Amino acid sequence: MASGALAARVADSQVILIPVSVVSLAAAHYIAHRKGAGGRRQRVLLWIATPVSIALWVLPHVIR
Repeated sequence: MASGALAARVADSQVILIPVSVVSLAAAHYIAHRKGAGGRRQRVLLWIATPVSIALWVLPHVIR
């Protein structure tokens, strides 16, 4: 029951949270792939986090 209430509150904030996460991922990719910056582990974790984030953005629309 509590998770449903939390999901309803977060759903209202999607309009703000999705663009913020897109900008954050873009900045992280830029920083991680600059010449001489970021290690291999950081880039691998970032590339794992990116499709997970995209899946979480799309999932509510697929479930409806």
